[in-house]
Amino acid sequence: MNPIRAAMCEKLEDSDHTSVQRRIEAHSDEPEAATDADKPQAEAVDAFLAPLDLDEASAAIGPNESASAARCSDKGFLPMSLEDYLLLLDWTARQSVDGKRGRTPVCVPPILKRLGLAESNWCELVSDFGKLFSTVAGKPAVVDSLRTPHGHRRMHLRRRARELMTA
Repeated sequence: MNPIRAAMCEKLEDSDHTSVQRRIEAHSDEPEAATDADKPQAEAVDAFLAPLDLDEASAAIGPNESASAARCSDKGFLPMSLEDYLLLLDWTARQSVDGKRGRTPVCVPPILKRLGLAESNWCELVSDFGKLFSTVAGKPAVVDSLRTPHGHRRMHLRRRARELMTA
């Protein structure tokens, strides 16, 4: 949010060196986000960030040490989904604040529209990511152009993932 308030940028995805930019990059449907599931999680641009969603009803009190060396905790910290978090930040960035120069202009479309995703599709993509993308994730056109490293066979997307990414 600081780069927006300092009038260095107008959109969350352009706010360099912020956790929200890393989260957007990691979940973006841009071609460079197509990733091979065999790569270690630590290679993800947001792997060092704690997950967002915290299930207050079932989350244990206290820290939850990370299973990977990429971050300190695997415990979420907000009782909301990534979609809700992005919508909240997007709304906040559009508000005027006394003493601050910048904000996201009203003419800039909402974040999910800029990412090319319907709200319902985004929710399903995030909640079922592991089921939808077993080997590779990305735009269907990009995945279709990929080949396996050894057999040079075409990569495949599950039908539902393809539907969600093109809707």
